[in-house]
Amino acid sequence: MDTELIRRVAAQTMRWNFRMWGFGEGIALRGLVRAGKAVGSSEPHGFVNALLRAYIGRGVAKSPEEHIAPGAELLMLYEQTGDTSALDAGLKLAQMHASFPANRNGARTHRADLPGWRSQIWVDCMDAEAPFLARLGKITGDDHYFNQATDELTAYARLLQDETSGLFHHGYEEACGVNGQVWARGNGWALLGLVETLAVLPLQHPAGAELRERLHRLCRGLAVHQHAEGLWHTVITNDETYLESTLAVMTAYAFREAFEHGLLKRDEFGEMERRTRAAALKCVTDDGTLRLVSDATPVGELKMYATRTFGVFPWGQGPLLLMLSQK
Repeated sequence: MDTELIRRVAAQTMRWNFRMWGFGEGIALRGLVRAGKAVGSSEPHGFVNALLRAYIGRGVAKSPEEHIAPGAELLMLYEQTGDTSALDAGLKLAQMHASFPANRNGARTHRADLPGWRSQIWVDCMDAEAPFLARLGKITGDDHYFNQATDELTAYARLLQDETSGLFHHGYEEACGVNGQVWARGNGWALLGLVETLAVLPLQHPAGAELRERLHRLCRGLAVHQHAEGLWHTVITNDETYLESTLAVMTAYAFREAFEHGLLKRDEFGEMERRTRAAALKCVTDDGTLRLVSDATPVGELKMYATRTFGVFPWGQGPLLLMLSQK
């Protein structure tokens, strides 16, 4: 573990202007907490606590915009400090998630308040919701939250995962079916959502077998399309799109977590994990920036994905911190 590199990546991550909340900000907070523990520094922990306490103070679950609020990170705060206000905030977020309308396939739509997005779902949400709800089930001992997590994750996976390749589409709209592309970072979100949920789900939970099977199918699909350099094209199945790094850091982190929890076998995926981790490390600069991270990407035509510019974003820095902080 390179503690000096972790410190630089954490410092770069804390320069982001967190807006409470955008996609990727939750995983950046989670990465900062892990980084602080790994290097024995209180600064990342204090930074995260300040943001979360400000969120709690202004009121939680007031708007559907908060479907991407850092629920799992609030629960981390509760576990670390015993602050029941953080647990109460998590319970309010879970209640808000349960209030979202479901489409005819059982998948909850998170922005039914917006006419253009009323019946859309996005693969990004697979990591924002289910792992948080599963963690809430573990903390409270209430199976209701395990079921809420798996209902959401299974409904999304059934609509977004291609049955042949195992890869995930970016979006689904009730009137037209799957839309968008087979987006690299979106498959990273799906992978994280599956691994982080299954890691805390009771072994005999009825949804576990299907979710583990879907995880294996996704991982084998990723193996087929991995570039020789260890990265993936931003549209995984289109070699004419540029190579992008976020799926690599997400995969390296998620695979090692999956090995630890018995979700994947090292003899099948160990070499892929090592190759992916090495490729991701080559994308880290001296100032702690993960290179080749594409800007926020709406569901769209191929050109939308192929023309996104690179920058420093929490959805790259956060998974990188998680990866670097692993033993």
